[in-house]
Amino acid sequence: MKILTIKRNTIVISAVILTVGIMIVYGIFDPETTDFFPPCLFHKLTGFECPGCGTQRAVHSLLHLKVKQAFFYNSALFFAIPLVGLLIYFEYFGGQTRFQKLYRFLSGTKFITGLLVIIIIYWIGRNI
Repeated sequence: MKILTIKRNTIVISAVILTVGIMIVYGIFDPETTDFFPPCLFHKLTGFECPGCGTQRAVHSLLHLKVKQAFFYNSALFFAIPLVGLLIYFEYFGGQTRFQKLYRFLSGTKFITGLLVIIIIYWIGRNI
């Protein structure tokens, strides 16, 4: 077995174990009522919500199949999860070679700049 394959498998297995562990914690404990979850420093200092505010509560709600409530907490999460999944596929499961055009598009300057603009508009919009 090649060293790169072993390294990749180790990263994937570690990520899966970490993800399952996080899902268990967020499934059992409610971030809204439990004090050990970290608060948003930006919200604490300014009183405004950042693009990530509500993500912990949204994950908890999704794990309890409360989709409407999760969307209310942080609607951006519904777009981020598939995008992160796609990027993980490209990085670790050969998506770069299978879907070269899509990979070039998603890793290109135009897409990344557009995504940044959308995040900033979302950030401003949720505080108006």
